[in-house]
Amino acid sequence: MNNIIKSQMFIMKQKIVSLTVIFIAAVVVIASGFLLDPNPGEAFSQPGSMAMFIVMCIPGMVISYSYSERIQMYEVMAGFRPHQIILGKTLVILPPLFAFLAASAIISLINDNSPQTVERLLLYCILCVRATLCIVFLSPLLKIGTFAPLFSVMLLMVNGSDMGALARSPLSLLCFGQCALLVRDITEGFVIRVIVSAVVSCAIYYLIGYFTLKKKINLEPHQLT
Repeated sequence: MNNIIKSQMFIMKQKIVSLTVIFIAAVVVIASGFLLDPNPGEAFSQPGSMAMFIVMCIPGMVISYSYSERIQMYEVMAGFRPHQIILGKTLVILPPLFAFLAASAIISLINDNSPQTVERLLLYCILCVRATLCIVFLSPLLKIGTFAPLFSVMLLMVNGSDMGALARSPLSLLCFGQCALLVRDITEGFVIRVIVSAVVSCAIYYLIGYFTLKKKINLEPHQLT
């Protein structure tokens, strides 16, 4: 698995300028949200959704480059197990996300450190981790993993203006739908929904990615040693 981590780190070094620009843009967007609107709910809902979408471009770019350079094919041919491939990518992709969440936490808590803001911040972190894992886990199936959260955004655009209707619709189970609902009062039911849907969806994403890779490995007749 060390070789998988090294290959992903190599990709990130090759794209360091673009990835840095994306990271800074995401931080600037969420910082602007808190500066322009002191309401934490509004900041996490609208600018927060935009910042989440921007930072999701980091794993999307790394995974896309991995497929364009056929690195994924070499990982399969080398005989790495599916969980090694998925875990290796996850360990490389999560640190930039954690850095973004740390910056977001500092910005939000400087603006407002009330318990309600802390609760929204924790839920926002869960949603960002869920979206990132969605991209990584589904990448063996979708090749370019950004399609997964992008699908959520496209559905949200259809019914995202009425928060009451959104909360009652199936879109409230999607990552960006729940992020938009952070503008509302945080209830115990909403917290449970965010946590349960994150755990269930990530488990499903992982199984899809695992069995997709397992099928590819089983079809490879000559694995490199």
